[in-house]
Amino acid sequence: MFLPPAWQLLSTSRKVTSVALLSLPYIFLYASAARDPGYIGLENHSQAMSLYPYDFTIFHPGQTCNTCKILKPARSKHCSICKRCISKLDHHCIFINNCVGYNNQNYFLLLLWTTGVLTSYATYLGFSILSDEVRKEIPSWTIRGKGFTWSQFANIWAWVLQEYTRIGAVTLLCLLTTPLIFGLLGYHIYLIWVGTTTNESMKWSDWQLEMTDGYAFKRSLAPHRQKDESVEPAWTRWPVESQQVVLRTGDGQPPRGPGAIGTGDWERVWKLADVENLYDLGFWDNLADVFLPVNAFRDREEVSPQASRSHSSSASETDALVQQ
Repeated sequence: MFLPPAWQLLSTSRKVTSVALLSLPYIFLYASAARDPGYIGLENHSQAMSLYPYDFTIFHPGQTCNTCKILKPARSKHCSICKRCISKLDHHCIFINNCVGYNNQNYFLLLLWTTGVLTSYATYLGFSILSDEVRKEIPSWTIRGKGFTWSQFANIWAWVLQEYTRIGAVTLLCLLTTPLIFGLLGYHIYLIWVGTTTNESMKWSDWQLEMTDGYAFKRSLAPHRQKDESVEPAWTRWPVESQQVVLRTGDGQPPRGPGAIGTGDWERVWKLADVENLYDLGFWDNLADVFLPVNAFRDREEVSPQASRSHSSSASETDALVQQ
């Protein structure tokens, strides 16, 4: 915003850098806003079903979207604004007027990153230009104000901000908004680290309440169980399957009846750390799932130590996320 009045004050290298950094957020804004975030319809329902297996904790097979009248794939959610079911829905973003989902989450993260870099550079560039203008009047001036009292330092900045109001105002705006942008980016990187999404973090929060009340129970799933292919896919691209089922009861007693899925005795669950997060493969594979959605994951034997540590710690990390 301050480039027009500041353009004649910039060197060639700064002009090139400014134009490049200014262009990138607009490119990723368009990409994240215009791209199909992962709409699910009858024509691609089978493909959406094959993306992720059900974890039998926050996503159970056999649930139907009341609006779209289709089986809800694992990690999907119906967006009341877009009026569509979205694969791996994170949230509906008002800034891009679109959902952030399986197909455009990568562009959304790049939008945050490039915007943060742009505002950081704009802050540096603005203060640098203002300091150069002060130095024309006060040759001994430095941006840190060395050799000046606090009163003189404040008065000098007040003067230059008044003289170059547009440059100064945008510089201060960028200074204040940069931490907010990187804070949002950091939150989404953290979600990738723990293998979840904004939507799923709220589901985990609901489970924590059920666990605190003593209404949550878990038991093992047979490793080679026969899947009901009428409600769940026979195969998914995900390299692991759920080894547990977590259910809630209304009376605080273990589930009863012959129809309950799983094997062995039911165990009461008190905290999220005792529940496996199926969708956490470790940070790098989680990141690959975002930026390379068609990625064929590495051999599980190759990453099994990391995945094992990830699965044992992911619930604790999700628990920490819920507490925030």
